[in-house]
Amino acid sequence: MLELNKILKPKLETLLDENQNIKDELINERYLANTLIKNVSLDYINEERIEINGCHFVNVIFNGSSFRNIDLLDVVFENCDLSNIDFSEGSIHRVQFKGCKLIGANFSGGNLQNILFQEVLGRYSNFGYSKMKNINFNECNMKGSIFLECNFNKVGFKECDISSSEFTNTPLKQIDFRDNDICEIALTGRELKDAIVSPLQAVEFAKLLGVIIK
Repeated sequence: MLELNKILKPKLETLLDENQNIKDELINERYLANTLIKNVSLDYINEERIEINGCHFVNVIFNGSSFRNIDLLDVVFENCDLSNIDFSEGSIHRVQFKGCKLIGANFSGGNLQNILFQEVLGRYSNFGYSKMKNINFNECNMKGSIFLECNFNKVGFKECDISSSEFTNTPLKQIDFRDNDICEIALTGRELKDAIVSPLQAVEFAKLLGVIIK
């Protein structure tokens, strides 16, 4: 069975202060730390360069919100709806997304390190032009997502649907695709040098490259 990379977990305080009225704090203070946020909606926040450190979000809905250039450090999102969230150009370190909706989420141009995507519904997410180091996608639906011109360093996919996703100009050296659905992914072919695939997947890639197998 494919083993994912070992990544650093978020560092959270044992007891977090619980606060459900953080919208004004985020907008006015632009900083949130060591807080538990549960069962609320953070709708239509459009702020840049917000810093969130050591927080745990549970069942939180981010409806229509944008946080460009965000700084996320030691944060857990659990069963949250972050569909269409804008985290572009963000710095995101030691963060976990567990059981979340990330449909259409925008991580483009970001610096992402030590991140776990666990059982995430992340169709059509955009990671284009991001630096991604120590990232694990485990049992995620990432169909139709964009990984265009990314810099991968120890990125792992395990039992994921990444079909119809784009990996153009993203080197895939040592990426193990064997137990993932990679049907109709988009690339030029040179990205596959030293990637790890199953025999059946190799046949599919051959078709993409115009190779005739007899």
